[in-house]
Amino acid sequence: MTRGHFASPCCCKKKLADSVECLYTLYMKIKYPISLKQILLFSFLIIFVLGVSTTLVSTLVRADDKIKAEENNFALNGRTAQTVQAAFENVQNNSYVLFEAFSAVEGAAGKKELGDAFFRSNQDVLFVFSPETELLVNPSASEKLTAIKEFLSSPELTAVTADKSSNQKAWYFNASELFDIPSVIFVYKYGPSNAVENGVVGFDVAALCELMGTGSNNTTILVDENAKVLVNPDFGSSKTVRNEVLSLIKQLKDNPSESNSQTVMDGIFTAVHQIKDDLFVITTISEKSVYAVINRTTYRIVLFSLAVLFIAIILIRIFSNSITNPIKELVGAAGQIEKGEFELSIKPRTRDEIGLLTESFVQMGKGLSEREKLMISFSKFTNKTIAQKAANGELTLGGETRNATIFFSDIRSFTAMSEKMQPKEVVDFLNVYMTKMVDCVNKTGGVVDKYIGDAIMAVWGAPESSGSAAGDALNAVTAALMMRVELFRFNKERAAAGLAPVKIGCGINSGPVVAGQIGSDERMEYTVIGDAVNLASRTEALNKPFATDVLITENTYNLIKDKIIVEEMPGVHVKGKTDAIKMFAVINLVGKDKPSTLEEVRRIIGTVAPDLAKVNTDDEEKKYNIQA
Repeated sequence: MTRGHFASPCCCKKKLADSVECLYTLYMKIKYPISLKQILLFSFLIIFVLGVSTTLVSTLVRADDKIKAEENNFALNGRTAQTVQAAFENVQNNSYVLFEAFSAVEGAAGKKELGDAFFRSNQDVLFVFSPETELLVNPSASEKLTAIKEFLSSPELTAVTADKSSNQKAWYFNASELFDIPSVIFVYKYGPSNAVENGVVGFDVAALCELMGTGSNNTTILVDENAKVLVNPDFGSSKTVRNEVLSLIKQLKDNPSESNSQTVMDGIFTAVHQIKDDLFVITTISEKSVYAVINRTTYRIVLFSLAVLFIAIILIRIFSNSITNPIKELVGAAGQIEKGEFELSIKPRTRDEIGLLTESFVQMGKGLSEREKLMISFSKFTNKTIAQKAANGELTLGGETRNATIFFSDIRSFTAMSEKMQPKEVVDFLNVYMTKMVDCVNKTGGVVDKYIGDAIMAVWGAPESSGSAAGDALNAVTAALMMRVELFRFNKERAAAGLAPVKIGCGINSGPVVAGQIGSDERMEYTVIGDAVNLASRTEALNKPFATDVLITENTYNLIKDKIIVEEMPGVHVKGKTDAIKMFAVINLVGKDKPSTLEEVRRIIGTVAPDLAKVNTDDEEKKYNIQA
């Protein structure tokens, strides 16, 4: 099994590093992830809907609860007031009967029997006191006799009974602390106007307190006209009557028109009902108690909403991952394509639009891969820049005038060399040689125009320029000098293999040319034509008689003369030209140490300085004449 079947650790680390870098770049570029947007959006919708629903329900239920609480409080207040008034009237009426009966009965035994019968019928009465009966005490309250006598001799009672007028009908006292049980003592007048008497009755109101406390969260009290509490169900507990309720009682006392009304004050529903003798039954319930149920329900709804929101966030996160993860893969795939890696390993995860996009992305990668392979293949037959322009449709049939530098190179005595080689050997030799030479052209920004057998034609300044004619000319000369170095190394390799050295000549000329696509709509070739091209070709041919390897014309020399070291050669009359054209043998670039003279160059390339006066020109083509 070959090593190619397994990925090396370095390769795995590189892929992992690339993946981490891709994810980091992705998160750095994304300010607002889709998952965050979805979570925020759905969270807002859930909170908004549940909030509005909860508010509406709470508001509506609160309104209903308020109405029901007011109605129940008012009804309870009315029923309690009727019961209290009936109980007080019953005790008072029974006391009247007792007083009249005592006046009609003679003898202590009869009166005692009458008193015992009264208490058996009125067990809630603690005692009765009047001029007729004197003090009668319920046997069940005999232990309170001392307290009763203390009250009957109190200045407070004396002040009340001293008034013999009939204007005041009754007085009421809260005796709960005196007797240590919920109780009320009331004093009322009876008898004819000319003989008014005061009756004193002690009344156990425990049953009334129990009745007043049956209203669930409602509290009912009985007060007199001075807002003094007579009956309070909370007797014996730590609870006390609210000060604001007492204040309200006084306000209602001063405003008789509202004595039987209901109002809300400081969060308290208060219903007032007036009964006989200016007594007031007041029933209250707090808004907190009224809204306790709806508050608990609202709290539960809020908890439920939070639970729903939490679950929704988890579900949204899972759902968003099904969208964002494929998108992240597509972003990573786009990064691969940017790096030139067109073979994508991603696969559709879902059968929706994103899955379709993923399939299209994979197909696009395959198409780009085929295009890249075609571009690579095409670039082997023409220049990469031209291939790119052709692929982008930027090259059309026709041309444009450009100032360019044209280069020609040729192998000396290649015909004689190839006759001693097999065809395959010729091809292999040319492939190695061309690779080394063309690499020099490409590194300096030149374009190989064509191969003419063993010759190379290259151009600088078309279709792309370095920015100036001088720059293009300098690049062309630099490429020729690089070829000199590569050829020197190539010949060392050939010498080691026992092969003869290779000698070349390079001709360079600068000038205006027509550059563009030449041919037909079906087959076109990008090239340059013009007199400057012809002169470059003829310049290359002069290297043989001059025993040089790089010749440039005066046109090129004038562009870069301050950047190169040259030696001027004799002027040449070129066919088609009236005036002699100056030629310059290139020695080196300015700033380079060696070679520094033409003699050193000739030693490197293996030539000997000729006697220019005896040069045998090409009599057949008559391309040039040497001027002594």
